[in-house]
Amino acid sequence: MGSVVEFTNAGKSYLLSKCKEEVNVIKDGTGLPEISGLELSHAQKYQLHIDTKPAERSGGERLTTRSVQTYMRHIRVFLKYCHDEGFLPEPIYQWLRLPKAERLTIEILTDAEIEIILQTFTKSEIGLRNRAFICLLLDCGLRLSEAVGLKIADINFEKGYIKVLGKGRKERIVPVGLKVRRLMMSYVHKRRAADAPEQDKYFFMTKHSKPITMHCISSLMGRLKKRTGITRLHAHLFRHTFATNFLVHGLGDVYELSRILGHSQIQVTEKYLHLASYYTIIEKRKRLSYLDMQ
Repeated sequence: MGSVVEFTNAGKSYLLSKCKEEVNVIKDGTGLPEISGLELSHAQKYQLHIDTKPAERSGGERLTTRSVQTYMRHIRVFLKYCHDEGFLPEPIYQWLRLPKAERLTIEILTDAEIEIILQTFTKSEIGLRNRAFICLLLDCGLRLSEAVGLKIADINFEKGYIKVLGKGRKERIVPVGLKVRRLMMSYVHKRRAADAPEQDKYFFMTKHSKPITMHCISSLMGRLKKRTGITRLHAHLFRHTFATNFLVHGLGDVYELSRILGHSQIQVTEKYLHLASYYTIIEKRKRLSYLDMQ
């Protein structure tokens, strides 16, 4: 059997993308030279390691239980693959129990908060771009990377849909509302002409006629937080808001929502059923409360 390093260098792209860091930590922490020598205890030691590991993006605080669960799920996938390919004699992945993660209720954006956000945008080229970008997220529930990489050729203004290249390079059709299409057209007309090859390819551009990047939108989110005072604001919150409102307002069922969001498993989408039920109850309570009847 080959070593962990030899195995990961053999071109197993999925495992590299998901498990490379975890496998290296297991190897470094235990001195394990061979995949065939992996045992359940090694994975358990790794879990203890990341339980106390400071999260780089949170100012040195510990990883959340959800992050720990994600890391360990990658490890389990790795161990299953090793067993399926004959690297491991025992199916130790079956004995690895994932830690329970906290289930937090997402507080979506209210109509008033959305209005506050939209009021921050000017009528300049960049202001129109930002407004169109945010409204596209709210109207279609796109992932940030999908909206950033949107190409002109993938937009059908007449029929009202866009083609989106999502996770796993899976393409899907997503409907776009009339108001957002008009916003996008206004941005196109305002967008300055430039002799740049990307100008005719990508839809959202910088003031220097370059395609926008994830960093560009991250900076935008930071500015919006300061201007609006909505401290919980982040790009994925627009996707949560779209999905919840889609169900609350009866725009379709969970299966239609799953296709629009590009989820490969319906269970991922079903969390929005629970979230939508909370907000439906809140709306009903606004109209009628037991004590208000007394």
